[in-house]
Amino acid sequence: FRKGKDIFNTIQSTGALDKIKGAVLKELSESRKEYDEASFNYAVSLSDNAGLFESEERYQKHKKLFLEVLKSTDSEDNTPLENAANLNDAGEMLYASGRFHAAEASFNKAKKIYEEEGQTASPLYAQVISNLGLLYHTTGRYATAEEFTLKALNLRKEIFKQEENSIYASSINNIGVLYKDMGRYNEAEQLLSKTVAVNEQTLGKKSVPYAISLNNLAMLFQAMGRLNAAEPILKEAITVAGETLKEKSTNYVRLMVNLALLYQEMGKYPEADDIYQKAIKIKERKLGTNHPDYAHLLNNLASLYMLMNKQGEVETLLKKAMGIYKKKFGENHPSYASTISNLGNFYRVSDRLDEAETYLKQTLQIRKETLGENHPEYVNALENMALLYWQKGQLQESSLYFDQVLTKVSEQINLYFAPMSEAEKTKFWDKVRPKFQRFNAFASEAYKEDPTVAGKMFNYQLATKALLLNATNKVKNQILSSGDQQLIKEYLSWLDDKENLARLYTLSKAELQEEKINLDSLEKAANAKEKALSSKSQLFSSGYIPEKISYEEIRKKLGPQEAVVEIIQLHKFNKIFTDTVWYATLVLTSDRPEPELILLENGNQLEKRYFAYYKNAIRQKVKDEHSYQQYWKKVENSISNKKTIYVSPDGVYNQINLNTLTLPDGRFLVDVKNVVLVTNSKEIIGLKSTTNQSTALTATLVGFPDYGNKGTITPLPGTKAEIEALKKMLASKSYKTTVYTGAEANEEKVKSINAPRILHIATHGFFIKEVEGAENEKVFGIELAKSKENPLLRAGLMLAGAEKAIEGTSENGILTAYELMNLLLDNTELVVLSACETGLGDVKNGEGVYGLQRAFQVAGAKSIIMSLWKVNDDATQQLMSSFYKNYLLHNDKQKAFKSAQLELKSKFKDPYFWGAFVLVE
Repeated sequence: FRKGKDIFNTIQSTGALDKIKGAVLKELSESRKEYDEASFNYAVSLSDNAGLFESEERYQKHKKLFLEVLKSTDSEDNTPLENAANLNDAGEMLYASGRFHAAEASFNKAKKIYEEEGQTASPLYAQVISNLGLLYHTTGRYATAEEFTLKALNLRKEIFKQEENSIYASSINNIGVLYKDMGRYNEAEQLLSKTVAVNEQTLGKKSVPYAISLNNLAMLFQAMGRLNAAEPILKEAITVAGETLKEKSTNYVRLMVNLALLYQEMGKYPEADDIYQKAIKIKERKLGTNHPDYAHLLNNLASLYMLMNKQGEVETLLKKAMGIYKKKFGENHPSYASTISNLGNFYRVSDRLDEAETYLKQTLQIRKETLGENHPEYVNALENMALLYWQKGQLQESSLYFDQVLTKVSEQINLYFAPMSEAEKTKFWDKVRPKFQRFNAFASEAYKEDPTVAGKMFNYQLATKALLLNATNKVKNQILSSGDQQLIKEYLSWLDDKENLARLYTLSKAELQEEKINLDSLEKAANAKEKALSSKSQLFSSGYIPEKISYEEIRKKLGPQEAVVEIIQLHKFNKIFTDTVWYATLVLTSDRPEPELILLENGNQLEKRYFAYYKNAIRQKVKDEHSYQQYWKKVENSISNKKTIYVSPDGVYNQINLNTLTLPDGRFLVDVKNVVLVTNSKEIIGLKSTTNQSTALTATLVGFPDYGNKGTITPLPGTKAEIEALKKMLASKSYKTTVYTGAEANEEKVKSINAPRILHIATHGFFIKEVEGAENEKVFGIELAKSKENPLLRAGLMLAGAEKAIEGTSENGILTAYELMNLLLDNTELVVLSACETGLGDVKNGEGVYGLQRAFQVAGAKSIIMSLWKVNDDATQQLMSSFYKNYLLHNDKQKAFKSAQLELKSKFKDPYFWGAFVLVE
């Protein structure tokens, strides 16, 4: 070291350092050419990680150069601005090489220099800010990414004084892709469409940025489910990129792979196959047949062939890929593990179970050693072992592995879920929910041999049912609008810590070591911030601290005449999920230590044939001779001596009213049982411990809107009488009421409602199940493309001016469920939707009904009364009058509602009249 230092001093004294510095900077400039400019100017939306090892190889090739550049920036021979520029250049290449920790440090040094030199209005400073935004986006720190990307956008707008500028367009693109990944699809579409237009105008339709912006728009449409719209845009992107980038660019292959994966999702398997073959040939010519990126594409092709049932080629492709990874990296590597995992699962599905066991065990060991036991891929390896032993009939071993899998997934939910947006939660849950579904299928088969699995099944259901209903996003909005700047700052810092941890848990041990990241210290820091937030803010702690409840706690709350029926819709699993639907009903009582599992294996008939029969019997007012036998008889055999039954429905059970089922002796279930509907069985603890509410006696009544004068919407004069009668009834009990009728029953008034104890709405509700037509058409004022994607845009209420809204001449008059979610109903005890079919919506298994019910639950309502079919106006008024009379007298919603049903039933025998409404807690 001393000798080296002496040589350095000699060089410095002879003036040779300037030559070396110049050579280093020249090499930096040359090496930059190996990187696509888009790698650090544009966020590129990808469906695949192809090209990963090319980035790694570039880093290894230029690693020494990066160190030289970073060392030279400490030299006093450079001007500060030269140092900043070099730091930014090195940071860009480190970022493009996947060295995010080092890149962040380099960018931040450059940022600090520009700020110290007063250069915060320069294009170079804007570039550094943009780069930091890209880096935070890539590493999943979305809140910080948004801050920096918007800052770069505003800086460039100020610098260039116009929006039709290609550099400014890159910032529009970056915020668009960020919003796409955050699930803010409407904003993302506007921004990415604008990027395409600006790049076409400024750079032309043959430029790389134009191709990338097309790709990003197509990826947004794919994420939104608009697959047919995505296809032509992505094909154009590939055509443009092919003319400019050709085979020199990794991004060209990535765009091709994006299209292949889109075709795979669309079921266009031959087209996907053709693209993979072309991509493989490109990699083969460029990199040869022993490169890991070539192996990666072979893996992709093998997964496609599994879907195409071309089983004969799968094994060959996977073994070839396995050989490449083994030769390149050895066996103790994540990519090798991924390939042998695919091969093991191929053998499992092919019933070659001994071969499968060999490879799946090896996968588990490699992932444990290289990734750690909290990595998602290690959890996948555990599940593969569970599935293997289930298939081999070794149920005890399978159960042990499932226990480990779901324990770890539950920990991931607690770790990741809180700070996510609604869309992010949905995507995350879509990824992990199949693990719970596979366990439920396993438990349904293993129950006879091991009854304890029913208790595990129940506890996992308590933890995850209606998981997406948790209104943490609303808590987030309330914190951000609280005005408490210190709380907001600490909250955003905590969000970033959680998002960063979520990314870091996907890295291998080697990558963490390379980046010099200590997970333990980061976890402790995040936990400390969470504790501090919890102690400072009741708003935070009530929304984010996970609540763990077991079936034992619920059982202790039950009386001798009570039972819980938790219903779970599942698909039979036979190596893979099948189309066979089962319903598992978990029955919990105080006199049995563990839940009983009752399996209904005719789920397909319950959802189609028998549901159609049930609806027809209701509409035609004829005796229903089958529904009780099909939907309830098996359950009744287990709870025949119980009077109050708490039911947490799933699937088709959300669409029928159990009270209306006809018993063999001619009575209805409502005559012999007290059925209480809950969204999740854990709500029972809250119902049991509810005391007299201290909420102020306030009510808001909305009804008899002035729809317009064209007569296209049937007026509801009965609702006017209903509102007037209810106002008098409430006033007699000292309620302060606010009434909106006629022209005042409009969107603005409803949106301004602030947590009344009772909210009563008497108007037309709607839910459109099927939406057909061109994407630029509108349904109830909502673009068809968007309403297809989101069922909450297809459900809503008709308010004043609704006729113009339907015609498309006004934006007001139709209040969608999507908008209703934002109402402030946190202290609202009861929402009554006194209208037709207000309980309808898309049924999402495990999540309930996506319609008005969902909207008011997210808004904070404790209980909702709604209807399942078109209701008789006179019968509805009588039901509501009787319900409120009893509720205001005894303050017991359940008893008041049942009394009202029975009173109406004494006048109208048919369930069509008295059974349309349900009360959900």
